[in-house]
Amino acid sequence: MTKNRFNDNSKPNRRARTRAIMCPGITATPGDPDFGGMSASEVQSGGRTDHVFTSQQVALAHSRVLQMGILDKLTAWRCEDIHTTCTCARPSLISDHAILVGLLLLSSEHCPLQIGSLAVVFQNRLTIESRTLLNLSYVAPASLGDAREDKRWYGGTHRAFHRLLALMDPFPQERDAARTYTEVQAVLDAHDADRKKKMKLRLDEFTEAFLHMTFMQQPQHLRSATRHIDLAVDQTFIASPTRGGYNKRNLARNVADEIGTEPRSLDREPIDVFAGWWARPTPNNRSDFRWGWAANIAVRVDSERPGESRFPKLAISATLSMPNIGVDEEAVSLMRSALGTGLAPGIVDADKGYFASSRVERLHEPTFDLGFTPSTDYRVERLGVHGVQSGATFIEGKAYCPSMPTTLQNASKDHVNGAIDAVTYERLIQARVPFELRPKGKPDDQGRIRMMCPAAGASPTVVCPLRTLPADHINSASPHVANDDLPDSPDKICTQQSVTFYKYDGVRERQAITYGSTAWQKFHAHARNSAESLNASINSHDFESLDDASRRTARGFAAAQVFVTILLTNYNLRTIAAFMNTETFSHAQTTSAGKTPEKVTPRTARRPERPAF
Repeated sequence: MTKNRFNDNSKPNRRARTRAIMCPGITATPGDPDFGGMSASEVQSGGRTDHVFTSQQVALAHSRVLQMGILDKLTAWRCEDIHTTCTCARPSLISDHAILVGLLLLSSEHCPLQIGSLAVVFQNRLTIESRTLLNLSYVAPASLGDAREDKRWYGGTHRAFHRLLALMDPFPQERDAARTYTEVQAVLDAHDADRKKKMKLRLDEFTEAFLHMTFMQQPQHLRSATRHIDLAVDQTFIASPTRGGYNKRNLARNVADEIGTEPRSLDREPIDVFAGWWARPTPNNRSDFRWGWAANIAVRVDSERPGESRFPKLAISATLSMPNIGVDEEAVSLMRSALGTGLAPGIVDADKGYFASSRVERLHEPTFDLGFTPSTDYRVERLGVHGVQSGATFIEGKAYCPSMPTTLQNASKDHVNGAIDAVTYERLIQARVPFELRPKGKPDDQGRIRMMCPAAGASPTVVCPLRTLPADHINSASPHVANDDLPDSPDKICTQQSVTFYKYDGVRERQAITYGSTAWQKFHAHARNSAESLNASINSHDFESLDDASRRTARGFAAAQVFVTILLTNYNLRTIAAFMNTETFSHAQTTSAGKTPEKVTPRTARRPERPAF
């Protein structure tokens, strides 16, 4: 009878298996009874395919971390927090530098950003040269079955990662144990609002450093394809890796209900206390609520040539926030961070959740102060006339002559209500242009500007009975104001040569491009599509898988923003690479066809002018 070699428990085979476990230099060959058809490396890695990163890959990630200057900031923050010069600080097994390089390497493979995966990189996936570069003491790959070595590397990586998070965590709390409502309330009561502001600024600086580094990885002709930085702002959901949350409105009642109850019978869940509910629409018009945070992202777009692809659509800036809290302030932070690219402020596009719904002092005025001009859609109730200044009417981002016909004033409302079709609407929008007030000079250092009636001056665009002009100044093709449309009591705009508009006059309705025009529709569609395309790409399971909390199990607000930062960094880098690959291929095709490649001429298109008021 033939002995079953895979179940042979004879003493020689047992000794052979023991030698293989204790002596990693002894490798099993296919058919070896010790491992069957498995290789020693497969058994050692637990079935993972852990390829060693090349020295070139590690050196590139290393150089990028150095370029962003974040290591100096981390050192300064650590010194500030412990009130010491750090000269006598005990060196750690794994540095901040190594953690950041390791995260970049994992993200480039689209691997889960988990501490266990990061520990394996440090333990087994680096060459000797790379270990020296990252100041990791050289240790041979762990012996097969050597759990102590695995635990040492995991523990060192875990401590290093959380040491990094502690420098910029706005919401520190213990996250290992499940909590009752009473314990949740205690965490909220112990929250330090001043510390939160300080750490939130650090966290945003961290993200800014990474994303600006990716912007600088582009060749000069892509970075300077436009003189201004135009943005599309949007949000995407970031799920918490814990199992759910709590109702903040009912928290006090739930705490009261727990009084006098046996502690062991209370409901407990391992929750991130500092998160919120995100409502996601479902096909049956109901909302699916998920617990987590909102990632605020600004994408670079093109207001000059929205139909073309002149540069990669990168995530220029990003922050993390609680759902439905501080939306306006986060948008302002995105714009302020975008100016770090060195480009002048341009147009910022957003959906109706921003400029169409926000308070002027929270979003519109800070946007104007930063130098950006909005491009947005309006809610139905904001269409038509909204505001009057010295007799001039504010209508959807422009100041118009008060005698403009009612059909032109209500064109947008009529279009939304279905009273006119798209062709008629476009014609009426074009017919508004001659009725726009015209600037008389440039704004002063206080933002004030003199504006003229469209029927006044040497080159009037309309003919009005209230204005007497020489015959040679009147263009017969210009629209004529009907007597029935004249105001009952003409104001300053009708009686003076010009009137002063102040910095924030009409700022709520101000638009960079004439609302409803073909140019506005083209740019707004381009900007919205760019933002939605980025969200779809970073949430794709083939790439960053940002919406999959199981791929980033470290808990807490700070960990979530660090992971968002790393994944957006990888998105930007692969987007740049893909864009340049396409650009190179197109250039090669042009050359092989015997044609002269078109010379790159940045900023050849005319950017929409910033409104004067």
